[in-house]
Amino acid sequence: MSNSLLLLHTAITVLGIVGLIVGARLNPVIVLVLGSLYLGLATGLGFEGTAKAVTTGFGDLMAEVGLIIGFGVLLGSLLSATGTLQRIVELFLKAFGKDRSPYALGLSAGVVFPAIYFDVALVMLAPIARSVAARTGASVAAVGGALAIGLEVGLLMVLPGAAALAISGSLGVGLGMMLLFGIGIGVASIVIAVFLHGRLMRRTWNPAKDEAHVDDGIEGMAVGSAETPKRTLPLIVLVLPVLVPLLLIVLGTVTETAGARIGWIAFLADPVVALLIGLVLGCAITVWTLSRDAVERALNKGAATSGTILLFTGVAGSLGEVISRTGVGDVVSGLFHAGSASPLLLAWLVAALLRLAQGSGSVAAITAATLLAPVVGGLGTAPVLVALAAAAGASFGGHVSDNTFWMFRTLLSLSTRGAFQVYTVAQSIMSVVALALVLVADLVS
Repeated sequence: MSNSLLLLHTAITVLGIVGLIVGARLNPVIVLVLGSLYLGLATGLGFEGTAKAVTTGFGDLMAEVGLIIGFGVLLGSLLSATGTLQRIVELFLKAFGKDRSPYALGLSAGVVFPAIYFDVALVMLAPIARSVAARTGASVAAVGGALAIGLEVGLLMVLPGAAALAISGSLGVGLGMMLLFGIGIGVASIVIAVFLHGRLMRRTWNPAKDEAHVDDGIEGMAVGSAETPKRTLPLIVLVLPVLVPLLLIVLGTVTETAGARIGWIAFLADPVVALLIGLVLGCAITVWTLSRDAVERALNKGAATSGTILLFTGVAGSLGEVISRTGVGDVVSGLFHAGSASPLLLAWLVAALLRLAQGSGSVAAITAATLLAPVVGGLGTAPVLVALAAAAGASFGGHVSDNTFWMFRTLLSLSTRGAFQVYTVAQSIMSVVALALVLVADLVS
């Protein structure tokens, strides 16, 4: 098959996936499988080859990130149950002071909350954001924008955010590298974007038009699902389930980079083992502070949330395997010159277009990474930077087709105009800032 036909069928597949999700409102999982089947059959893989590629892609990606995603979501649920996350936010507020409360909320959402899926973390943090605005006198625009920025960074760039895990798996990025670069670029993106968004809101925010001014009971809503503890522990002990896995993964990356690979360290630093250790610690701490029943409730909630994430991640792997077998990656690779910034710009642009078209940042980032995975191998660009460029692009332009847009509007008592300013504008600023940081990192690396 000619190169032009390969590119045409790939374009039809991508546009068809976006159109069916957005226009026909079909389930993304079903649409991704249909797109995978179409691309395989249209490009000559055959019936048996296409079916095998779909199942192999699903299985391979699940083998790589399935347990990691599942353990990460379960761990987040336990941290919510013990009230650890709420205490961390309070600590950030004390450390930063009232005047810097948006930075405190944004950084805590982006660095502490990645273990929890976006929607769950939003429901937990929205009441905190409103409370912070009321207590500090900060504008709900600044605080809400910081929340939108932090949660997006936590989901897409910082481990163990579910989308960050899936992106790194699709592109074959080591989790240690993703952790180090993701935290560095993510934190810088949050700080710069919160500053720029806050400045812009001083000029554009109009409470009469942007706030809904309705008493919907959110102020009094309980934060998260934390129960009253029967025993108390210092905060440093409560965060051990997060700190221990992260330190183990970093330790493994450092020793491997130094050329001193040690067997037992490599074993403990394996992401599955490290997160399992964190999960066991989380269970033990939850039993001690609450009860065995509380552990079961938290794990059941986490399992229900992780199922959808895992299913979508797996079928994204199916599409990636089909794309890889068609050889379209080699064709696209020839369009770019090694060492240029073009792959990073391409990753950002593809993800941004997908986000604008279908709404979900996770879908956009994972799909962009899947489409670009065959392209990045021979271009001399670090895969971790391609992953972060795709994550940055997937943050751009979330709007009415995104369910979390409406969640922000409701939970923060905003008008639709206000939601655009707090959600769409804030995340778009962060998207451009993160792209600039990724390009700088590529130049100096």
